[in-house]
Amino acid sequence: MSTPDLRSIGLAALVAACTACTTSAANTRPPAPARIASFHDTGLPPLPGASGSPGDGGNYEALPRQLAPILDYLKCDTTRSSRVLVHRIPGLEGRTDYMVTDPAGYHYRYWLRTFAGTGGTTGYLVQLNGCPVRSTGMRALIARAGEPPEDVTVPILKAGGFPDAVAMQKYIRQGASELYAQVEQLDRVPTVRWVSEADPDQPLRRDARAFDRRAFVHGGFLLWAGDHFEVKQKVTLAQWHCGSKGYVPCKDDPFVELP
Repeated sequence: MSTPDLRSIGLAALVAACTACTTSAANTRPPAPARIASFHDTGLPPLPGASGSPGDGGNYEALPRQLAPILDYLKCDTTRSSRVLVHRIPGLEGRTDYMVTDPAGYHYRYWLRTFAGTGGTTGYLVQLNGCPVRSTGMRALIARAGEPPEDVTVPILKAGGFPDAVAMQKYIRQGASELYAQVEQLDRVPTVRWVSEADPDQPLRRDARAFDRRAFVHGGFLLWAGDHFEVKQKVTLAQWHCGSKGYVPCKDDPFVELP
């Protein structure tokens, strides 16, 4: 796995930067179109550079019409491409989740993963790379029936559990990357993992977050929990498929709880 091209900063700095963010005043007021200002705030650790929709399969086809409203809300121009890479994934309550990128690879304009929820709720993870909006890192949004989407990136950052700025500098001095999002399993599970990757020629010093023979720093998991996102330090095997082809063995991953 290569070090990502898109870089984030220490998460303690992210939280500090986001404390100045404000939400819409009253429900009676219409939200500012796309709340563009929030997309210029630093968000969650970003996708790696070659971000296209992960996993096997997927088809190039027209953007599913269910996704056009959220991208329009985010001021992302969806008219430039007639065909985008689409993965369809079974979701909650018989609904369909989607993972879409336009186009796949380094030069994507937008990347989006939806999460069907209970009671008509839908979660979104999105990274915009110039459509013409550009986000700094990944953003998390939730839309409830009859309501405009709400950006919940700041509450996720404030939930904590990530390596703070001091800890990240310790890893970076050892040759590790900044945190980035592992999304390779998002076509199978509603889970993102944040990691920092060590220099292959310089394993990390042993500590509580180093795993896979000290090749990675564990930054936490972001899990869709039915109607909200949760930050977790450990998940079950059903929520993160270690041991599968292309992933580290479970025995080298203390953050995945085995049955």
